[in-house]
Amino acid sequence: MIGSLFLYLLLAVFVLVITGPVLAAAVVLSLTLALVTVIREALDCLSARANIEHLALDTLPDPADRRYLSGPALRDHRRLGVACFVALHQRGLAQLNGDSAGDGLRQARPIREFQVITRSSTVPFVGFIARIGFAIGYTLALVLLATTWVVQLVFLTAVVTGFRLVSGTLWLFEALSLALRGITAECPSCHTRLARPVFVCPCGREHHALIPGAQGVFLRTCRCGRGLPTLLITGKRGLSPRCGSCDASLPSSTQMMPTRHVPVVGGTGAGKSVFLHTAVAYLRSGHDAVPADPFTESRLAETGALLAEGVFPPRTPVSQPVSHTLQVRNRLLHLYDAAGEIVQEADRIADSAFLALSDGVILIVDPLALPAVRARADPGVLAASRTSGTDPKTVLDLLTETLTEHDTATPRRIAVVVTKGDTLPDRTHPYATRPLDRPAAVRAWLIAHGHADLVHSAEHHFPQVHYFVVTYLTTSANPHDDPAAPIHWLLTGTTP
Repeated sequence: MIGSLFLYLLLAVFVLVITGPVLAAAVVLSLTLALVTVIREALDCLSARANIEHLALDTLPDPADRRYLSGPALRDHRRLGVACFVALHQRGLAQLNGDSAGDGLRQARPIREFQVITRSSTVPFVGFIARIGFAIGYTLALVLLATTWVVQLVFLTAVVTGFRLVSGTLWLFEALSLALRGITAECPSCHTRLARPVFVCPCGREHHALIPGAQGVFLRTCRCGRGLPTLLITGKRGLSPRCGSCDASLPSSTQMMPTRHVPVVGGTGAGKSVFLHTAVAYLRSGHDAVPADPFTESRLAETGALLAEGVFPPRTPVSQPVSHTLQVRNRLLHLYDAAGEIVQEADRIADSAFLALSDGVILIVDPLALPAVRARADPGVLAASRTSGTDPKTVLDLLTETLTEHDTATPRRIAVVVTKGDTLPDRTHPYATRPLDRPAAVRAWLIAHGHADLVHSAEHHFPQVHYFVVTYLTTSANPHDDPAAPIHWLLTGTTP
């Protein structure tokens, strides 16, 4: 009995002495080979020559790549994990699924030269122990790789989520600040209200969504290599804005201040263009207004030169209205000079999209178009004046119908402006008696001259109506309102 125990003890000692180092060596060797395999695969995946199509860096429409931390990092991590797991699995199969480890040991040259060893029955046993060690090492390597991959995944997910959260927060902050300040972006050419302008890089590439996002939080790198700010407060306002609908240039102050839209409507020949030029001239001289784009400045210069020579400007083309864009202190003002045909012919609603943007309307009334005034007018005055043949009530009716067709809320204010005040005889001029309440005097004058329907219709459709009489002449026998007063009233609710 004691002898058997002694033999078992010797066997146990033999097993520990022989198999322990073999097992440990196999585990260490397996872990080392696994580590080498994973590192080699990782270097292949992350090298400069590696394929990056899976990152989808250039799938967005704007000419800039995605930021790595906006999502491609997770794709890279997933691809790296799959490649490492596959390589490790193949290494494990190579270790475990070949011939027995004992046969493998026999095939080694140093061992093959000793016949005693190759014929020994202990070699298969040692190979079996080595195989167990390889299996343990493979399992440990697999657990270590999985743990590392999961920890990296959690960290990268947190980073990508933070990137997207910061981007979304900054975009929302800018959008809300613009909304609270009443700042919108509209194209003065095609009269489309834009979600955002297109910003043009100095290299000429257009960025349709230059906002914090997948292509950059504070800065986006254009394909030309130039960094473009994504926020107005960080310098985006210094880029050239364009309309994404018609590709027309927008004023440089777009999205920097509240925008107001005031169409000037009236019949053909009512004096809209002359009134608009005169009003803008007064705005520039007394209300800190400056042209906001080169087109407005050149158009005003051309009209001013014609009027200085005593020549009326040509009729406004029957197409999209001419937009005069001014920066009036802290506002961007669009004044639309629309051809009379647009608002006096019902089939031209397609050309009246600008009316949907209206914050207020100026209705031009040609006094010489009123039968009661025309009958008493001097023939010489009639011959020298371009008289409108359109009833202003017809223009007003089509205006309200057009606003309804565009599914647009009617503006709260309309300024009814009687132009060509210098052509009215002293006895028929609304201000001949120097009234204290000028708007009431003009209202009464319109009613007395057969346009009570115009007055009542305007006051029915618009909550606030104000009446003015103006002339483009700098001096006249009777007093007149400041030509800029209607615009000032529409913007502020007060008259200068």
